[in-house]
Amino acid sequence: MKNKEVKGILALVVVTALSFGVIAGSRALAQDMTGNTQTGETAVVEEYDVSGTENIDSAAKTEDGYLVTVREKGYGGDIVLNVAFDDTAATISKVEVVEQSETEGLGAKIAEPEFLSQFEGVSAPVYLPGMSAEGDDTSAASQEESTAEDNAALEALEGAELTDGTYTASTDSYDDSGFMDEVSLTVKDGKITEVTWDAVTEDGSKKSVMSENGEYVMTEDGPTWKEQAEALADALVENQSLGFFNTDEAGKTDSVSGVSISIGGFISLAQQCLEEAAGMKASQNPLDGAELTDGTYTASTDSYDDSGFMDEVSLTVKDGKITEVTWDAVTEDGSKKSVMSENGEYVMTEDGPTWKEQAEALADALVENQSLGFFNTDEAGKTDSVSGVSISIGGFISLAEQCLAEAAGVELPAEEAKAEDTTAEDTTEADDTAAENADSAASGTVDGISGATISSTAAVTAINNAYSFLQTVK
Repeated sequence: MKNKEVKGILALVVVTALSFGVIAGSRALAQDMTGNTQTGETAVVEEYDVSGTENIDSAAKTEDGYLVTVREKGYGGDIVLNVAFDDTAATISKVEVVEQSETEGLGAKIAEPEFLSQFEGVSAPVYLPGMSAEGDDTSAASQEESTAEDNAALEALEGAELTDGTYTASTDSYDDSGFMDEVSLTVKDGKITEVTWDAVTEDGSKKSVMSENGEYVMTEDGPTWKEQAEALADALVENQSLGFFNTDEAGKTDSVSGVSISIGGFISLAQQCLEEAAGMKASQNPLDGAELTDGTYTASTDSYDDSGFMDEVSLTVKDGKITEVTWDAVTEDGSKKSVMSENGEYVMTEDGPTWKEQAEALADALVENQSLGFFNTDEAGKTDSVSGVSISIGGFISLAEQCLAEAAGVELPAEEAKAEDTTAEDTTEADDTAAENADSAASGTVDGISGATISSTAAVTAINNAYSFLQTVK
């Protein structure tokens, strides 16, 4: 056979092989994105016109469902996602990050399987804890109600007589980035004369100093965080009113030139300072500040939970102050959860504090702060107010509240007086995870990336935008 013929045959073989490779690769990608494992392949049935549609790059109906490519502004730039849905156009099959330039080790984690796998099998719209999904009328109404209340509170402060002094307010806990916000406001001759806004870490590092030193950078150019915080403070002194600041849904304002950071935290804390200066600040909890009668008070749940435990809280008051608190749970045979956790008979995780250690940390925090208002809790009854505590604390709060109500001679509403039996959630980490995953699948709630709220929110928003688009074309 002549060399030319041999070369021609070899070339044909190579081209054929490459063609099959491309076809196989395309089919594999389509299969991977749609979650099809039955036929081994899928195909585009119809491509949708996305011209004039904001943030939607492409959309198509496939043999197995729908595939949308969508983008959303993140922290470092646009985040581009491929979002596959089943044939209902509502249940998410798979999410893939196509493009992102988020911070390594933080926002970039949105491209990792641990984050993306949460969406598989979940019905859209999806949302992060504390974030309402688009189209949620109930959430929208709640938001409108909250906004109206905030506006009313700000209006009440307008023209209020302020008492001279320096007032401070801070957030109850550290945020996902490890900062706790603080605002200090000084009134002299009835006028606001000085305002400072800063945020500190547990080791005392200040965001203002870190931004000045280049340790806390938001953008490569533009004013630093410190410069923007100072501009906001100066604007409040100049205008003598929080009503001067308008904010959008993201908590950002165009009232002060050069300010691009979210200012919701600043507004909230400054409002607390002004309310105190105006003598308008009232306790959020009717038990806070109540006169307590000396004695030891106990409360327990009405029945044993699914794990066979009954919660008990004992609280001692001396000289009008909470001096001792204990929280435990017992079985019908008298076995205590505290002892069982100490002996290794009740284990939640292989490492980390035991149940007993966490219960003691909560009790100590209540004694130290003399208030249940110190504890913030999420929907699962967990808190970040006390370091190292990962168990659900709803039962503890409810029973401690009953004890304090008795000490104060205050009658709680019936729905608050009944302790919620939440200890079943504390069995094992595996049980917790399974329950949380089940709840997520049912409710559309997913966890964000710790310390990367902007990136997480952008990804969730993009997925919801993809879902919303499909509802208009399917």
